[in-house]
Amino acid sequence: MIKFIKKTIQDISSGKNIEHYIALIFIVIILALDVFNLATPDILTEITLAVLALVVFTSLSTREGIDELSDKLIKPPNADEFFWKKKRTIESDLAQAKYIGFVGASLSRTLRDYSPILENRLNAGAKVRVMLMDPKSTAPDQAVLRSQGVNRQYFIDSLRPTIERIGLLSKSFDKVELGLLPYKPAFGMIVIDPDKPYGKIIIEMYPHHSPSFAPTFELQPNRDSHWYKHFREQFDNIWNACDQRRFTKDGMDDLINEVRTI
Repeated sequence: MIKFIKKTIQDISSGKNIEHYIALIFIVIILALDVFNLATPDILTEITLAVLALVVFTSLSTREGIDELSDKLIKPPNADEFFWKKKRTIESDLAQAKYIGFVGASLSRTLRDYSPILENRLNAGAKVRVMLMDPKSTAPDQAVLRSQGVNRQYFIDSLRPTIERIGLLSKSFDKVELGLLPYKPAFGMIVIDPDKPYGKIIIEMYPHHSPSFAPTFELQPNRDSHWYKHFREQFDNIWNACDQRRFTKDGMDDLINEVRTI
């Protein structure tokens, strides 16, 4: 009985099952009126009918709620709800990050847009790892084949300022790493504290011969465990593919001079 009273108080204070408790009160009143002969049979009948109407109304509302929930559970997932509809800023996600990784073709716009916040995070001791196409490899030629209305030089000109920007960051901070890929990656990637429970991985699927907004989606370790693990491993695999062309602070000046001559 004590448990019931506690549950009743909790339910009423949180607004749960109010209609059931109202019906229960009416039932108790009807019993009391009947036992003590305080009401005529007609009045008791009317009160009983009112209680029955309340019970039916409650049942219908509950049924509608169950049907609505069932429809949501049975309804197949909508890709429009999974993929981003437009480009989003991730500054708030980067604001407290201790590890930030980028994978992309040239990342010219991405690193330009986020350079100030990357400096802030590097000042706070964060680590930044970037992977791009190697301008000396055939990767820019592969990118041309997948793109529309551009040539190899377009990608070289995009990579040059990106590498110079990374070089400037590495002069001021030791925790900057750059890897150059001998191929164009199939997707862009941003990893934010990827080994933490609150980590995030953002994937941008590169389109073929199209200037439209690339399909982009976000993965979280608790919500998307299987694919989060997959793309977390992909990030490491791509870094391993840069094993011949990895640069830190010491080798960055030579790389910048090399790229300027291409």
